[in-house]
Amino acid sequence: MAATLTSSATPLTERVVSPSIRVDATRGIARNVKILGPESRNGRRYTESCMRAAVGLYEGARVNVDHPEGDPQSTRSYADRFGSLKNVRYVEGRGLYGDLHFNPKHRIAEQFAWDAEHAPANVGLSHNVLAKT
Repeated sequence: MAATLTSSATPLTERVVSPSIRVDATRGIARNVKILGPESRNGRRYTESCMRAAVGLYEGARVNVDHPEGDPQSTRSYADRFGSLKNVRYVEGRGLYGDLHFNPKHRIAEQFAWDAEHAPANVGLSHNVLAKT
């Protein structure tokens, strides 16, 4: 996702695991991926109003493989692009969820689909943005 640089912005990375993903590997859709929860592993808390307001920021957001080396806002390679988020929604008390639409011919698509169904702790989404906290 693109972010605006401001003097008061802080690099922010959060990671979530989605134990209830349903994958259609042929069509390239992972349904019900968790995007953001009310409390992060980093100890940050996200209010309901914050998460509801963020739905539009995550809708259509690009999803890349791994994080960039060095500067979190550095340019990404086309080969890193895995897909995008659609149907982003707030689920009461649980956070933001959506559908990850991905290229089923991407170099890691088969591995991702298998892990999402059989070893969901191996995959997760994280956002890597500049934000005010």
